Amino acid sequence: MIPKKLKTRSVSRERHSTYLKKAKEFLRASESSMKIGDWNAVGLNAVHAAISAADALLVYYGGVRSTSNSHHDVAGLLRQHIKDDQLGSKIQTLSKVLGYKNLAAYEDREVLEAEGRDAEKLARRFLEWARSRLA
Repeated sequence: MIPKKLKTRSVSRERHSTYLKKAKEFLRASESSMKIGDWNAVGLNAVHAAISAADALLVYYGGVRSTSNSHHDVAGLLRQHIKDDQLGSKIQTLSKVLGYKNLAAYEDREVLEAEGRDAEKLARRFLEWARSRLA
């Protein structure tokens, strides 16, 4: 079976810091939204924090970022470009965060407090791991 061709674009590796900065800002926005109970904003900012952290890793290690219509394709790119014993569990964490995107952005119900807190916690863990791999 031929592996799926994942859509990417080349990005200069030194630009990884831009994506890392975005990830930190989105996580801070998620944390600030938690303080006032804006759970939809918590969830969506957590998702964007995790996506930007994944982009930072891909740019740093592979000089690419995903241009796929599905954020879940980033898992395959991470597997291609990063060798790390924790990668499997971190991809699971990322996948759980990404699972909140549809709820936070498109569904006809609001993000519950427990869901927002979970999304923020997972995004924070993924970002901390990404930062440790970029140091």
